[in-house]
Amino acid sequence: MFLRICIFFQALFLVACSSSDQIGEKKPIQIQFVSPTKSNLPIFDEYVGQTFGKSDVQVTARIEGVVEKVHYKEGDQVKKGQLLYTIDPIEYQTKVDQADGELEKAKSELVNAQEDLKRIKPLADMNAVSKRDLDEAIAKEKSAKAQVRAQEALKSSQKIQLGYCNVVANVSGIIGINNAKEGDYVSPIGTRSVLNTISDVSMIRVRFTITENEYLKFAERRSDKKSTEGKVKLSLILSNDQVYPYTGTINFNDRRIDPTTGSMTIEALFENPDRLLIPGQYVRVRIQTAQIENAITIPQQAVREIQGIFQVFIIDDQNKLQVRIVKTGEKTNGKWIITEGLTGNERIALLGNNFLTINTLVDPVQAKTDSTRTN
Repeated sequence: MFLRICIFFQALFLVACSSSDQIGEKKPIQIQFVSPTKSNLPIFDEYVGQTFGKSDVQVTARIEGVVEKVHYKEGDQVKKGQLLYTIDPIEYQTKVDQADGELEKAKSELVNAQEDLKRIKPLADMNAVSKRDLDEAIAKEKSAKAQVRAQEALKSSQKIQLGYCNVVANVSGIIGINNAKEGDYVSPIGTRSVLNTISDVSMIRVRFTITENEYLKFAERRSDKKSTEGKVKLSLILSNDQVYPYTGTINFNDRRIDPTTGSMTIEALFENPDRLLIPGQYVRVRIQTAQIENAITIPQQAVREIQGIFQVFIIDDQNKLQVRIVKTGEKTNGKWIITEGLTGNERIALLGNNFLTINTLVDPVQAKTDSTRTN
């Protein structure tokens, strides 16, 4: 029995010694690190904007009546002057015919008045009729001429109204969804007047707003720029986060700051040869506002914020972790701009979710980044 007890304690001692040796031989934790990047870094501001056609023209009814025929397909590319709608012309053709009849009547009365004047004038020269009869004949001829002009104007007006029965495209572009089908009653007044909208998308206008402070910043930069630097180039970020392949320029800015919102509307103009942009899209407008010379940047995940204080973990020469307080600037492309606290020669630890402390011994491994990754 005593022998068994001795063997048990001896085995227990050997296990304890083995565990102690394993703890003593524990390897440093492997930690990835990156080196700060130095570069001349452009700074961009982004604004949410909405797209509009170069011209968005409403197709409206200028007379009232029933739509007799629609001559296009919704979403088609239409040309200026192309026939879009026919409104029932019977009523307006009748008015033209009536005006034509009244004009012929007025012309006949003018001929009679002129013939009367021709007969009376020689008689008046011979004092065979009174001067009063001559004056009445002259007045009658003038009145008949005036009546002819009035009827000609009325007929012209009625013909114009008849012409409005054919609704044509005012501009070339893409036509939208039809608001008036065949058989619908349309009118130049109220909601029934707008039949459709045509958008010229050869160029696209993008409108966005900036704050008053941003406007002052832009105005200051513009006054500092030389005239030879040209116009500011703008980029578009689409809803799928793709960069639009064509740059744009500022077309105009509003004349005032909106007092209700404290903002100003800016309009930019972009080429659209591929018809990728259409009216009504929401996009992000990116404008370069500054450039920082020799900017130091590190990945965003390498920076920790605790109660407004930013810090990074640095691996020192003994491969131990040290904390460094830094000051940050703006974020750009997933990186922080470091304005104070780094020289650019440090090894910055990417700790992830590891809860490590100062002076922890680590095994540093260079992280693969865009600058270190090989093809």
